[in-house]
Amino acid sequence: MSGSGESLPPEANEPPGGFGLSPDPLSDPVAYPHLSAIEIAEVAPFGEHCFFEKDQPLFSAGDYPFNSHLVLTGRVRIVDVSTGERVVFVRYGAGYFTGDIDLLTRRPSVVSCEAETDVEAIRLTPNQLRNMFIRKPQLGEKFWKSFQRRRELLLLSKFRGLSIYGRGDDKAALDAVQLLFRNSVPHEWFDTSKEENRLKLQQIREDVQSYPVVVHGSQVLFEAPTREQLADHLHLRQKLPSSTYDVLILGAGPAGLGAAVYAASEGLFSLVLDGLGPGGQAGSTSRIENYAGFPDGISGRDLAHLTYLQALKFGADFHVPSTVSDLDRRSNGLYRLRTIEGDYVLGRTVIVATGVSYGLLNVEGLKSLQGAGVYYSATKVEARLCRSSAAHVVGGGNSAGQAAMFLSQTADEVSLLVRGSSLRKMSSYLSERLLANKKVRIRYGSEVVGVDGVERICGLRIREPNGEIREEFTVGLFVFIGAKPRTDFLPQAIARDEKGFLLTGPEVALLAAWKEPRPPCSVETSLPGVFAAGDCRHGTAKRVAFAIGDGASAVASVHNFLGRPSSRQTGGEWRP
Repeated sequence: MSGSGESLPPEANEPPGGFGLSPDPLSDPVAYPHLSAIEIAEVAPFGEHCFFEKDQPLFSAGDYPFNSHLVLTGRVRIVDVSTGERVVFVRYGAGYFTGDIDLLTRRPSVVSCEAETDVEAIRLTPNQLRNMFIRKPQLGEKFWKSFQRRRELLLLSKFRGLSIYGRGDDKAALDAVQLLFRNSVPHEWFDTSKEENRLKLQQIREDVQSYPVVVHGSQVLFEAPTREQLADHLHLRQKLPSSTYDVLILGAGPAGLGAAVYAASEGLFSLVLDGLGPGGQAGSTSRIENYAGFPDGISGRDLAHLTYLQALKFGADFHVPSTVSDLDRRSNGLYRLRTIEGDYVLGRTVIVATGVSYGLLNVEGLKSLQGAGVYYSATKVEARLCRSSAAHVVGGGNSAGQAAMFLSQTADEVSLLVRGSSLRKMSSYLSERLLANKKVRIRYGSEVVGVDGVERICGLRIREPNGEIREEFTVGLFVFIGAKPRTDFLPQAIARDEKGFLLTGPEVALLAAWKEPRPPCSVETSLPGVFAAGDCRHGTAKRVAFAIGDGASAVASVHNFLGRPSSRQTGGEWRP
């Protein structure tokens, strides 16, 4: 339907039919709370009065930064143009406030807000909102929950966000989509191997030179952007301050996110760096069902996003994509990090939470097909590429089992290739579900010995238990074996075990490399002031809950090491 929406009477709150929101969005009191006169009076001192004439924008899609507005008189309308059509999907007046979660993620607005009548409002900048969260926590919680809920409703609607045009077997398109998916940026992927999607793109731009093409509404933003270009456009990569952080957290998996929440909430000036976005290895997990507090289970991406928002709420900074290439200790005791993207930053301490990467199968030609049918994660991004076809999963642990269960929702058949003779390494609840799933075929004693395909995988050669080699068609090979710690970039002064996992605490105290007069903190490495948490640390349980707790433990060690107040004060004005 055309999104003009302007045929609606000014007093209507309903979005145009078919947009996907409820008939009356204002009926959701969490998403659209109506503030009382007392609450409005409490908000007023944190912002500034402002006025807008009829049809004047309060903010527009793409604006960065943008502000929240508490409406005192008049009415506003929220408008989406991401489909190329203009759609008004909610209107509200006095006592309601504008904005969504991107006010706090420090990203551009995804929608526009316009004055439907003359409007008087209180303008609240992101820093003023954070200050209100500290000084008026109950009122701040109402804003925070509203922003989260509005984004949830938006994603459940027909809102599109960015449009990515590219073939399903295009590695560059997959890389762009993975960046958006991991960072919860609203988007839709249009596979240009389908005629209807090619025609859609031709209506926007006829002379496309390279893919993927990134579009917002009817405007082409990029052709074949690099990951850094796309991240910079979305403001995922904030400009790093020249000041020194209390703690630099390397990695945004469960351990890094857990460390960020506890460090920021305890007043430490914290920065998290990651090469892709929040989630780490857990972010590639389709469903986690044994994490406390989520009886219905939760996807790794959703758990990571909630923890990321929690860290932001307390004031942690994030910088993605940002891949650390060098760490050195300066003569003044500060640590300096350099990244392959050309950034550098100083910190008083460092928490290494870089996790592990899945091992590679020793199969010729496999590496060249990574991202073109060979995957090391199983999320909605990869699952759509296996729809109504055959997929193969390699591994016998929980990650492999969760991937097989998830892929069975879209694939016609999933083969779970297990080198051993049982699923003893897998949680019992998961193995029982796999055994009962008619679309999953568990094949013990089987291994991949060859792959077929040039630009994209099209077949596998599988050795059966009897030694027979079978050739099979596949659209996706998902590998979940082994665990190699991501510690290669660290200086040699940091002690590791024979597999590259970092030694910490009591293990370090016994080494000649430890020169300090004090014993090392519990998760401190052999380089004083550098701590390790999560899967990259020697001897840890490879579980999400443990990793988050390990991140918290690392923060406790940071406090012990610093032994003095942090550079960010708590309880006062929020530091920008």
